[in-house]
Amino acid sequence: MRRLLTVAILAALVSTSAACSQADDSSPSTSATTGGAAATTPASSPSPTVDIAANTKAVCTKVEAIVTEANFKPIGEQIGLMIAARQQKNKTAETAAAAKAKELADGVAKQITDLKTEAADPKLDAALDQAGTGIQLFGSPDYLSKINSVADMNKLSGDFEKALTPLGTFCG
Repeated sequence: MRRLLTVAILAALVSTSAACSQADDSSPSTSATTGGAAATTPASSPSPTVDIAANTKAVCTKVEAIVTEANFKPIGEQIGLMIAARQQKNKTAETAAAAKAKELADGVAKQITDLKTEAADPKLDAALDQAGTGIQLFGSPDYLSKINSVADMNKLSGDFEKALTPLGTFCG
């Protein structure tokens, strides 16, 4: 899990740096969020014979399929486009990139929180919820308003790790 965190953080930072260095912001990213949206299983009360360890491993495998460079790089790209537009005082492009970053972050967060229906361990359920809430942060207007330069992106690394740390206990 920690390796995935590092890859995703670096991908977001690198793509943001590249986007900020571009003078032309007329080419918005068309990357789509990928990653297997998990097939949900009815969440009625788990039977007493559920193998918690096997269930946790299965859920963690799905989490690892979501927490990828392919899912986080587009968010970083949109944040980079937002920064570039902000620096160019292009409010329309800034707003569009911020909205896309929110949409992408919310999509990844939903994929993670949707796995709560599959988690037999209540602590894993809570960790999935906490991670989903933390990832939604990256697209929130309040959060994005504080990112004005690539230097501000350093905060993103710590926040990203903080959002996913609870899952590291289970999926590490």
